[in-house]
Amino acid sequence: MKRWMLPPAFCAGIMMASLFSSCVSDALPEPVLPESCMDSIPTYEGSIKSIIENSCAYSGCHLDGSAPGVYTSYGGVINVVESGRFKEKVIGLRDDPNLGMPPDFSPEGRPKDLSQFELELIQCWLENSYPEK
Repeated sequence: MKRWMLPPAFCAGIMMASLFSSCVSDALPEPVLPESCMDSIPTYEGSIKSIIENSCAYSGCHLDGSAPGVYTSYGGVINVVESGRFKEKVIGLRDDPNLGMPPDFSPEGRPKDLSQFELELIQCWLENSYPEK
C-alpha cells in the first residue's frame, strides 16, 4: 500500500501560517481608578501622611533612617515616590512578606499589611500625581 505524504515545504508553510495567525497584539485596557478615587483625590496631608506615619515612619524604620529614606514629611517621601520605588514596594510587592511594605517583620503593634482601602487610597494618590495638599 502506498502512503500519501505531504511535501515538507507545504507542511512548513502550514505551520508558519498557524504560528503567525495566532500572534495578536491586543491593546491593554485603560486602568480603572479605584472606587476611592471616584469622589475625591486623596492628598498627602489629608490621607496618605497618616498611613505612612502608622505603617512606615516609626522608630527602627523610615523615621530615623534605619531603613532607606526618612518619611517624616512630604519632602522625605517624594523622592522615593517619583523614582517609582514607593509604588513598587507598597503596591507591586505587597504580597511579598520580606520585600513588600510594610514587611511581615514589622514590630509588634505595627501593621504587617495595608488594608484594601489604604492600598486604594495610595494607588489613587499615585495615579493623580501625588498632591501634597
